[in-house]
Amino acid sequence: MSKTKTITKLVPPDGGWGWIVLFGSAVTNVFNQAVFSQFSLLYGDKLKEMGHRTTGAAMVMSVMLCVVNLGGPFLGVLVKLKSPRFVCVTGSLICATGIFLSSFSTNIVHLSLSYGVVFGLGLGFIYNASFVAINSYFKLKKSIAVGIAMTGTGIGQALMPHVVEYSLDIFGFRGACWFLSALCLHGVCGGMLMQPVKWHMKKIKEEVVIEEEKIEMNKSQTDIKDDRPAIMFTKDRNNECKSQLLEKISVNGFSDDFKAGSLNETTNLKKTALERIYELFDILLLSSPRFIIVIIGIGLTAISIQNFGMLFPFFLLNIGLSRNETATCMSAVALADIFGRLIVPQVQVRLKLTARLTLFLTSIWIIITRQMLAYQTDLTSLLVLSALYGIGRSVVIVARNLTITEHCRADQVPSAVGLGMLCLGITSPPIGYFLGWIRDYTEDYIACISAQNALLILFLILWLPDMLLLYYRKKKGNAEDV
Repeated sequence: MSKTKTITKLVPPDGGWGWIVLFGSAVTNVFNQAVFSQFSLLYGDKLKEMGHRTTGAAMVMSVMLCVVNLGGPFLGVLVKLKSPRFVCVTGSLICATGIFLSSFSTNIVHLSLSYGVVFGLGLGFIYNASFVAINSYFKLKKSIAVGIAMTGTGIGQALMPHVVEYSLDIFGFRGACWFLSALCLHGVCGGMLMQPVKWHMKKIKEEVVIEEEKIEMNKSQTDIKDDRPAIMFTKDRNNECKSQLLEKISVNGFSDDFKAGSLNETTNLKKTALERIYELFDILLLSSPRFIIVIIGIGLTAISIQNFGMLFPFFLLNIGLSRNETATCMSAVALADIFGRLIVPQVQVRLKLTARLTLFLTSIWIIITRQMLAYQTDLTSLLVLSALYGIGRSVVIVARNLTITEHCRADQVPSAVGLGMLCLGITSPPIGYFLGWIRDYTEDYIACISAQNALLILFLILWLPDMLLLYYRKKKGNAEDV
């Protein structure tokens, strides 16, 4: 008979200090990432003074998004080498500097450098560090935790339009930028709460079968000698057997289950500088066609959402709404966004929907809502459709990084998120500029919104075949088990 023994494992707390980390992330998002969505409201009049229209705004936003995302792989490495707390605090300081410098802009180049480059660099630091910190503290409640943390952005987006409008009226453009720059420094306090997860890991006891453990160990050693990847078979709470593909050598050695015996000897092998870089950046992820499809699709949704956010205030002002009514519509989007980030992740957990399927279905929701909104002029209809769009936007923002984590190991999350940001950084500038050009060439906001929806349709076409293939394989596997 198989003998069992009890071992002690360290696992994430799935709560505890993790809730404080969520609060710190929310504070950082309120005063930094929320400023991002107020670009048109804050800099709209300044761009007109410079003689630029939608294309100019799209160019600055494209530069910012490019900087935010192109540094993704390097930020993933920085988070590994330092800590999410260090990266998040540094990002808040850089964001404050960028907004402050933008107050002195006299032309589009100055604004692109101060807001686009400096502020964008700070946002990239915060974006990567916040998600990695939350991901390290939560396992079972991950989607709910991410939704709560990103509620900070929703609260900021609900309040910031009125703060920006008030600041512009009282302090003028330069004073408003200085005031917002000071608010960005609150992110330093939020970042300091992101303590390393190793300080708060909890111990659990687990029973393992000794004979099976030895078989797995011998199997993994044989696979490594044969230059083949090792497969570890484990059992989850439902006693379902799952396989996990292990790298022959990882950045931190083998996983805890394989840190015994002669396996540690393989970590002493000398590696070239290129091999170390290859492992540090987890370039192996790009060998998976499915992972590439996932990050390209997520990039298309992000570009569509971000460009609509930039265009939305211009659209509302163009159809005759006052600046106060425009701020009210933007607040309706943000309030619905908060509701979506708090409620939808819990619904997703109850229905046992994957983040990828949730993102797919929500994109259909957004296409319908935005296309209807484009033809409205009545304030009541605009408020209702703005709220419906806000719910859909919240789900996309929460689900896109969770979708990436579904297609990589836990230790690969920083690099996987970084590679996703890199893909977005490469595709965002040309697509964003093209969308702005459509608006200026046609002088029609409906055409531009339709082009943004076309990006989401392209995303659906890209993902649908692979999702159907996965569904077919899962259905076939269940039939074989029966």
